[in-house]
Amino acid sequence: MKRFAPLAFVIPLAGALAFPAAAQNRNDNNRPTINQLVAKDEARIAQLKANLRIAQEQERDWNRFEAALKDISKKRAERRIKLMDEWDKREAEKDKKPLTHAEVLRKHADALALRAEEIRAIADATEPFSEKLNNQQRQQVDQIVRSYVQAPFVPEDPRWRNY
Repeated sequence: MKRFAPLAFVIPLAGALAFPAAAQNRNDNNRPTINQLVAKDEARIAQLKANLRIAQEQERDWNRFEAALKDISKKRAERRIKLMDEWDKREAEKDKKPLTHAEVLRKHADALALRAEEIRAIADATEPFSEKLNNQQRQQVDQIVRSYVQAPFVPEDPRWRNY
C-alpha cells in the first residue's frame, strides 16, 4: 500500500498543473493568425515541389498549380479567422438568439458555393500540369489535391458548434 502513496500525491498534482494549460489553449492569444495558417500550407506545397523534382518543361504549369493552391489556402485562412471572430462575437452577446434553420442553411449553401469554386480552380490548374507528370509524380499530386478537396470547410468551423 505504501508504494502507491506517491501516486496519490502525483496524480492530483498533475491534473491541477494540466488544467491551466488546457484553459490557456482556449484563450484568443493561442488562436492562429492568417499568416501562420498560410505558412503551414505553403510549407506543404514546398515539400510537394521538392518531392516531385519538377523538370524544366513542367515548371510553367507547376507555377500555375502552386498559385492556385496558395490562393485557396489564403482564402481558407481568412474564412477561418472570420468565422472564429463571428463565433466569439456571438458568444459575447448578452441576449444571443440562435440562428434560425434558414440562416444555417444559407450559410451552408454559401460555404458549398465557395468550395465548388475552389475545386473548380484546382481542377483548372491541375489538368495541364498533370498531363506532363510521370506516374509517381501524378500520385503525389493526386494526394495533395485530395487533401485540398476533402478538407473541411475550415477546421473548428463554428457552424458545427450548435449555433
